[in-house]
Amino acid sequence: MNNSNSTVMIFDENNIWKILFRIAPPVMLAQLIHAMYNIVDSYFVGRYSGDGLTALSVIFPVQLIVTALAVGTGVGVNTLMSRDYARGRVQRANRTAGTGAALAVISWVIFAVLSSLFMHPYVATSAESPQAVEYAVTYGRIVCIGSLGVFLESIWSKVHQAGGNMRLPMLAQISGALTNLLLDPILIFGLGPIPALGVAGAGYATVAGQVVAALITSSALRRPPKLRALSRYARQIYKLGYPSIFMQMLYTVYIVALNVILAGFCDEAVTVLGLYYIRCSRSSLSPWPDFKPALFPC
Repeated sequence: MNNSNSTVMIFDENNIWKILFRIAPPVMLAQLIHAMYNIVDSYFVGRYSGDGLTALSVIFPVQLIVTALAVGTGVGVNTLMSRDYARGRVQRANRTAGTGAALAVISWVIFAVLSSLFMHPYVATSAESPQAVEYAVTYGRIVCIGSLGVFLESIWSKVHQAGGNMRLPMLAQISGALTNLLLDPILIFGLGPIPALGVAGAGYATVAGQVVAALITSSALRRPPKLRALSRYARQIYKLGYPSIFMQMLYTVYIVALNVILAGFCDEAVTVLGLYYIRCSRSSLSPWPDFKPALFPC
């Protein structure tokens, strides 16, 4: 309670420029660090196998769905909590935070089950090589079933940010990215008694980094309200967060459609497209390039 009050006070004590320069750089740096997850995975997996790199490109849109659901829900939580803080309703803000965590767990369970059931049929539409399909299914199931860290960290980071604490989410992103960076080569290629896990190792390293980030932000955990109140808060959260979810989902559909088209040419075309989006979309560049399939000499 006291921590929430102390962090919110910065919005009363400083002018607008001081607030911006205090809260904006950590968010910008956190987003930049977040880009390392897929870039690091692509680098090490690319050294391990070309089919593995294709697999990551195929699974990238699925990871965007996780991001859309997690971040979109977090946006709703953040907006609703900021409104409550502005009105001095700290208890209500805490109930919103608790609802967000409950929604994160529910979303994760639903997504993990559906992704496990439909992973292979989805991958088969975007890759032709049997090895690439096998790698994609393996990597996809690992990062989807293990995505609880993404859902929780997205909510808890927004809870901290609603109270004005931008540094802890930044540190969480940095720690998670460094964990992924350290574990990727070890789990992919093996080290000493640790066996080489290949593409699966990249998935486990990604999940480990996400769990580390979630644990660092876990001080934002709040008790969820009772079921009837939880449903009311959930409606308000999604009312504010659905535009973000919807826009990211459209982006995902766009990439999936391109993957399906390019899979008819060759797997290398899917790989190149995936590498482009892994680099650009995670860096907040324009997600709508002037794309020409004829550029790929399959």
